[in-house]
Amino acid sequence: MQKRILIVEDEPSIVELLTLVLSREGYELATCQTGRDAITKMKEFHPHLVLLDVMLPGLDGAGIVKIMSQDETLVNIPVLITSALVESQKIFQPYPQVKGFCSKPFVLTDLVAQVKKHIGDE
Repeated sequence: MQKRILIVEDEPSIVELLTLVLSREGYELATCQTGRDAITKMKEFHPHLVLLDVMLPGLDGAGIVKIMSQDETLVNIPVLITSALVESQKIFQPYPQVKGFCSKPFVLTDLVAQVKKHIGDE
């Protein structure tokens, strides 16, 4: 079964890069650019993993994770946070579904390794 990843990112060049890299790894991908769209997309797409940017228009990454933690249909979806703000890692410590943190700019081999680890493809 092909594993599904939702990329929540508002920077088109990063979406393009992640889509290229992860599709080559054989994952089925969906993307969205706002926090509000992310919750809806998760419920429609049923991802095995969410790559989540912190700074998003409308609802930010922390708000999305908080909503996920309170929704029984979303609480068990693993999340990898993507951000240039390394200090933002502390915000996500209370949420067990946040499995890792990928700093921007990405080291693509590290990002792919984290994706594989947390989606169960190691």
